[in-house]
Amino acid sequence: MIQELREYSNNLFFKLLMGVIAITFVLSFGVGGFFGDRKEVVAIVNDQEILLKEYRETYQNRMRAFQEQFGENAEKFAEQLNLRQQVFNQLIDRHLLLTDAAELNLLATDLELQDFIRRQAFFQKNGQFDYDTYETVLSQNRIVRHEYEGSLRADLLLAKKQQLLGTGLVISSREVEQAYRMDFEEIEVEYVFFDPQIFIDKTTVNQVDLRRYHQEHPDEFQTLNQFKIEFYTLSADYYKDIVKVREREVRRYFKKNTESYVTPPQIKARHILLKLPPDSPKETLTEKQQQLEKLLTQIKSGTSFEELAREHSEDGTAADGGDLGWFKPGEMVPAFETAAFALAAGEVSDIVQSPFGLHLIKVDELKEEITKSLDEARDEITGILAESRAQKRLDEELDRLSGLAGESFTEEARKLSKEVQISKWFDKSQVIPGLGSASGLVTELLSRKPGEMGVWRRNPILGHVVYRLSQAKEPVTRDFEEAKEDVETAVRLEKARSLALETAKTALTQVKGGENIERLADKLGLKTETLAFTANTRFLPGVGDNTEFRKVGLHLNQNQLFGLSLNENRADLIHFKKRTLAVENADEQKDKVRAQLRQNLQQALLSKELKRLRDSASIEVINPVFRTPGA
Repeated sequence: MIQELREYSNNLFFKLLMGVIAITFVLSFGVGGFFGDRKEVVAIVNDQEILLKEYRETYQNRMRAFQEQFGENAEKFAEQLNLRQQVFNQLIDRHLLLTDAAELNLLATDLELQDFIRRQAFFQKNGQFDYDTYETVLSQNRIVRHEYEGSLRADLLLAKKQQLLGTGLVISSREVEQAYRMDFEEIEVEYVFFDPQIFIDKTTVNQVDLRRYHQEHPDEFQTLNQFKIEFYTLSADYYKDIVKVREREVRRYFKKNTESYVTPPQIKARHILLKLPPDSPKETLTEKQQQLEKLLTQIKSGTSFEELAREHSEDGTAADGGDLGWFKPGEMVPAFETAAFALAAGEVSDIVQSPFGLHLIKVDELKEEITKSLDEARDEITGILAESRAQKRLDEELDRLSGLAGESFTEEARKLSKEVQISKWFDKSQVIPGLGSASGLVTELLSRKPGEMGVWRRNPILGHVVYRLSQAKEPVTRDFEEAKEDVETAVRLEKARSLALETAKTALTQVKGGENIERLADKLGLKTETLAFTANTRFLPGVGDNTEFRKVGLHLNQNQLFGLSLNENRADLIHFKKRTLAVENADEQKDKVRAQLRQNLQQALLSKELKRLRDSASIEVINPVFRTPGA
């Protein structure tokens, strides 16, 4: 339950109100205080400025969502997706759409805004909008009310613009049926993979075959690029004892980052939950409240909260007596959090309503907020500043060394009191003593000439490598005798692939003639596998992302039971077993398919509309980090 509560809380604050375009002004913990009031302009769209503050807030919110979804891999995925540029593009698109909506005289009324806010569960108390809760939630998350409401109003306006684009869209029943079948019509097949490795022992080779293959495929038998270097390593640790940190810098850092030295209060609590869907009738709500009131009376009479939770709670913590563990402010939905943090250790709450249902909460233990003094934080801050300064000195030094000629290498090593090491010959597949895998270094060395100097930047723990390329050898084709073993392996594999393919073609003829596929596979030393998939299944277990296999399999039926899939060096004999179409909740699923098809069309129209708006707009990118959308 605690995980569900946390996920629910986080998802509410990071979801996009309008899918592909609207970047909702989310309730992001601490964002306002972190970004301040920077007025730097990153872009100008039709004379409207996009501020760095707006970009940073939006990017930070998106990154928080990534961290919730991908954990420690968030940064890597954000970089792969070029999230910084994506967020920049979306902000520009947002401005363009809002301007166009205004020109169309579209409005988001005060009544519409109020209705939207009132329907948000995290602003409700006992199922009803509560203004004090509204103010508290915004205050706790450092959000200015008029900014939040202004952003919501813009989101509602964008929703109207999107609805306008979708006016008149018609999704036919035929389109829905076709899309539904692609998702839910499942074909079951059995197949035999004619693995070339099984046929290798059945191949024969001779000297003529081997020498011909060696002559016709010289690139397969080349040596790798080889190198010898002189090198030493350099890390930030080298500068830590050199840099000095002044007391006033420590004080300034502490003042600027006071919040970092505050440990928020924590509570260890347990609860009893009676689930209550948001759209439950009033009678159900009353019934659940009466159940909890009886339990509360028992608790006040001395009955164990833990035992009652085991017996009555309707979530995953019931077996543990409702134990939620420790949590801090911001980790639970607002109504639950407000009630829990108002309790003293040992106290039990009145009935609390959250989006999950009705709760009784008991606090077992409390940890008060702890604020470190400057004296307590001094050593830590000094270390942080020293490390930061050392890293800066290191970066400056690496930049300087990167620009030097190779003749300076030995003298620079002497100045840094570094002992120069000399490597043996190595290629990208080898390990360099003292450095590790050579793969990353070789990538750099390929662009160097002997005598040139460079810096191989690695992570801070390993240290960076300052090197001079001494010698290099270009790849050459190994002579026949040296490569003979590898040549034989390649020739046998090529013949095995051909033999596997011919055997598969023969097998297709045999099974079409009535021979049992399982007995035939067994006779060949192969085996049959069973697989089920739909037209939209991309990755097939045991087969992979094989377009030809899917294509052949999907065309089979009772009238055409067998097919042969040939994909690069893979041959599969496929036998049709059955085709089934899910009928459970079919109407509900078709409604979802229709909605998805409509959304896809709207998105296509939106993309077309955005291209039109960009082509006719004046977009000036001020910050060189970004590029113009569509460029």
